[in-house]
Amino acid sequence: PPPPAKKKETMVYFFTSSDGKFTYYMGKDKFENEVLIKYGWKKDVWFHVDDLSSAHVYLRLPKGVKIDTIPPEILEECAQLVKANSITGNKKNNIKIVYTMWENLKKRKSMEIGQIGFHDTKVLQYTRVEARKNEIVNALMKTRVEYQTSKFKEMWDERQAKLRRIEKRRKKREAAERQKAIEEERKKAELREYKGLEVEDDGNLNTGVGMTAEEFEDDFM
Repeated sequence: PPPPAKKKETMVYFFTSSDGKFTYYMGKDKFENEVLIKYGWKKDVWFHVDDLSSAHVYLRLPKGVKIDTIPPEILEECAQLVKANSITGNKKNNIKIVYTMWENLKKRKSMEIGQIGFHDTKVLQYTRVEARKNEIVNALMKTRVEYQTSKFKEMWDERQAKLRRIEKRRKKREAAERQKAIEEERKKAELREYKGLEVEDDGNLNTGVGMTAEEFEDDFM
């Protein structure tokens, strides 16, 4: 019999923002969503059509940008990408998009594939899409790059290795700073002790001031 067919590798799609400074990514279907949930980064922001089925779109925040400081045009691009990848949401106007930091996502074993919850619903944020803007969606689609999920996992592994190196350097630097502080304190203590001995020696020597050599010598006889 012929060998069994190889399982097709699942895909993750990456997009680049109109200003070239931000990266968006999403899974091909609900199975990829499981991978994205597991291997997201702390600086990723998750987007979804509220109360409707849609793709899980993630925004990877660059250094210096927080969830509260996402530029309006970037927020709109994310919202448009989510809407365009929702079968029901793409047909409706004035839909609500929910978004939150990746670390706020909560996955329980009892949940279905692709389903997600939250650790804290109070920090969820929302934006609205009045209507689909084809010019935004089409521009984003032209930037799409496909990666296998195995590559996405590799990116996560590389990120974790980098974070471990940074943490190791931080601990090494802090240890060196602590050792330096201990050494400086030791030197200060030695200096204080030396000055104390110097004052004591000066007091003893001053007893001989004004004496003749014979008197000074007799004083020690």
